[in-house]
Amino acid sequence: MVETFFPIILLVGVVASIMIQNHIKAIPLPIVFIVVGMLFSMLPLYQHFTFDPTLFLFLIVAPFLYNDAQSASRYWIGRGAINIFSLSIMLVIFTVIGVGIVVHSIFSIIPLALVIALSAIVTPTDATSVSAFSFPNKNLQIPYIILQNESLFNDATGFVTLNIAVAMYLSGTFSIGAALVAFLIEFGGGLLFGVIIGVIIHAIRSLLISLGDDSPLVMVSIEMIVPFIAYFVADGFGFSGILAVVAAGLIQGSENDNLQLTSSRMQLVRSNAWEIIEQALTGVIFILLGISLPTIIIGILNTGHNLLFLLVMIALSIYTVKFVIRLLWTRYLVWMHIPSASRWKDSWIMALSGASGTISLALAFLLPKSINENSVVNRNSMIFIISVVIIVSLTIAAVTVPKPTRPKKNKDLIKPVDKWVREMIMVAMNTVRKEKEHQVESDIVVDALSQQLHAHKFVNRRERHQIYRFAYKAEINAVNELLSEKKITQDEHKYYLEFLALSFKTVTGGPLTNLLLRFRFGFNIGKLYRDINSVQEMFLTSPLLAEQFYWVNQFESHDEDIMSIEKVGFDAVMSALKEKFHGQSVSLELHDVRSFYRERHRRMYQSTPNPKIFYQLFLEAFHAEFEFLQNTIRDGKIGMDTAEALQEHIIYDQMALIQNDSVYTQNYEIKRYDK
Repeated sequence: MVETFFPIILLVGVVASIMIQNHIKAIPLPIVFIVVGMLFSMLPLYQHFTFDPTLFLFLIVAPFLYNDAQSASRYWIGRGAINIFSLSIMLVIFTVIGVGIVVHSIFSIIPLALVIALSAIVTPTDATSVSAFSFPNKNLQIPYIILQNESLFNDATGFVTLNIAVAMYLSGTFSIGAALVAFLIEFGGGLLFGVIIGVIIHAIRSLLISLGDDSPLVMVSIEMIVPFIAYFVADGFGFSGILAVVAAGLIQGSENDNLQLTSSRMQLVRSNAWEIIEQALTGVIFILLGISLPTIIIGILNTGHNLLFLLVMIALSIYTVKFVIRLLWTRYLVWMHIPSASRWKDSWIMALSGASGTISLALAFLLPKSINENSVVNRNSMIFIISVVIIVSLTIAAVTVPKPTRPKKNKDLIKPVDKWVREMIMVAMNTVRKEKEHQVESDIVVDALSQQLHAHKFVNRRERHQIYRFAYKAEINAVNELLSEKKITQDEHKYYLEFLALSFKTVTGGPLTNLLLRFRFGFNIGKLYRDINSVQEMFLTSPLLAEQFYWVNQFESHDEDIMSIEKVGFDAVMSALKEKFHGQSVSLELHDVRSFYRERHRRMYQSTPNPKIFYQLFLEAFHAEFEFLQNTIRDGKIGMDTAEALQEHIIYDQMALIQNDSVYTQNYEIKRYDK
């Protein structure tokens, strides 16, 4: 029973790690995953954890690489074929052999074949591990693209090389000719099978689109099973399943490029689904490493030798030799497509950014348990060495890469995206505010837009409570003045103050208070109208709305007018808040209080919003945002990355409106109950 929570706890760890790194950006996300995994290792469920490497490769690595392949740019792959061959095949082979020879000569206790295996594992780069740094400097876009394409193909080379090295170690024999033949068979066969499977799936998907059966569920489900089919079939025939997955992913990626604006909804769902899956798989891999590390370290310490220090030195030696080879190779044997006045800088960035990451970790788990040369050379020791290389490479990249990749200072071009979003929303709000003929709908749209300005701010509940109390007292004073001027009766004064007291208790109370109020209003409605449907409706309605529904009906049943009293109270509150906070920036707490009173006033005093007008005003707001975006691009104030982020913001807002348009207007009609 406990084992059933295994994947759930892993997913919780992934989510927690992402949230932690979001607030501590200086620490690379993979390292946060590892630390969280080490904390999980203290749980009884995860102590002495072991994972089937075959399942690991099939269930985690295959879909991960498939998504990388289909997301890669076919244009740059074709244009950079020479670089891909140079970095993904020649550099990997040269590094594997070079690191193997150098490190084996320094630490002869490790057989050459195993050093080659270690090098094969850590040589594949993982550009996604340092993608958080991005490359905002336009002059570095080419190195970044080369890194992405390289990391796609050298993964497969690393897999094949590792298989050959491990087989060589376990058999005790080595033949260059046999190794080359094995490499070509695995490499070429895997690519061929992947292409065949990709073409077949492509034909099926094209047929479904032509028949109109391209619903997201059907199309995305088919796409999700492609990496598993490609890997299973190719591996079954003795070829590289990983290369088959990469080839199939490239074929599917070309299909996605051809779709362009066809099946747009399916493409959006597909990209979002894969983004979530990739993040989850990346997190799971690193958390599993963190869970395994304590057991590995304890096993190493129990040998009685000063082994931990030796393994760290081996790891640092592997990283250093690998880094030097990569630096020189990228300087002299990489074509940068465009002239560059800072080739050494480009090479340093490419060498530092070529960190080991997810794929290296996946390869580490694939090491066979039969490796047990001596107390130094065993599977645990090798996984520990690989872990140190990964952590060191990620840490160095995190420290060194961001600074040289920043663009030259230009306050417009480096302004954060959220600042541009804020400006864009303000333009939309000002556009909608000009609509005076439909004030009710205009106010609702402005409030909905303004809510985005405070979406990622922390609510100070104490401060909000104080503002509510200030507004509450201002309204009470206004109602007391109405009574003193004999503009309302004693009964109206008494019951309106009771309405205010209950409203104040609701907005400042907790969940228990709200639950009790639901029962109270449900009971009162049942007592007054003896209608079970009315009781049910009231109980399922928010207490704030229930109070307003209840008191409007109560006042009307006694031929009294709550609307005019509420109008005076609303004006008094808005005036008091404006006077008290004049000249201050609008805080989230003040925004919440003002929104509450505006919604109450619209609901109780004004007519029900017209959904058609409301929808038109939202379209006007989006149109204003698009015009703002066009003008900033035309004036050269923003780059394409920022422009795409702003466009994405508008599009997601439009989709949210389509899916939830009724939410904005459905709670504004006061329900009347007849006795």
